[in-house]
Amino acid sequence: MPAEPKSPWTVCLPIEDAEHMGKLRLIKGLSILVDGTSVWLRGDYLDDELDQRIRSIPNAVRFMIQANRQLTRPGETVPCAQLPDGLWQPLRAWLSTKLPVAGFAAEAGSGVMLKLVRSSKNRQANLMLSSWERWRAYAIQAPAVRLSRLGFAVSENADVLIRGTPLPPIPGHRFIEDHGIIIPIGWQFEPNVGSVIVRQVLKLDETVKALFSEDGSFELVPDTAFVQATRSAVRMTHG
Repeated sequence: MPAEPKSPWTVCLPIEDAEHMGKLRLIKGLSILVDGTSVWLRGDYLDDELDQRIRSIPNAVRFMIQANRQLTRPGETVPCAQLPDGLWQPLRAWLSTKLPVAGFAAEAGSGVMLKLVRSSKNRQANLMLSSWERWRAYAIQAPAVRLSRLGFAVSENADVLIRGTPLPPIPGHRFIEDHGIIIPIGWQFEPNVGSVIVRQVLKLDETVKALFSEDGSFELVPDTAFVQATRSAVRMTHG
């Protein structure tokens, strides 16, 4: 259906898909409202290019804004919803600050709206936490081609984070790393926001990663802690 450029419009989508609105950052005149587990985006006009960008956002439902804040679906005249009340703010400003929906149970605040819960999604782990001795025993005899796809970081208490795929076949706790947000395999955030949004909530520097435990607490791991996995790098670490 063609765009309707003369009429004000709005789009509603689940908050977990909000990170996709980054592609609209440079478009002037757009404002946003967070309403529970939904995000609303609005504008005063809609040309074909903007219409195509909005269509590419997963689960976005578009409405035209009528009198008295009533909403109609494009091409229809009977109202089917009402534009929510609340604090609207420019999309650019919202994207440059944290998502105002949650705090963490640990260092990030006292609210508990965003938390880790069990997930049934089958995802491949790309990071693991194991012991230094197990990692060293594997790495000094592993083929170089396997090591070339891995990096590792060693903590002061001789734990080691190993990242890459495929992970080594050694005992350890497995995680998913996405945009520097690391959560245990078999878990997800609730609401199920993307890792980009979680980084905004935490106000993370680009040079660190956040490693989460199942209870929602986390610790920061600098990118500089990781080195390329080679036999020589392993031998030089811890003597």
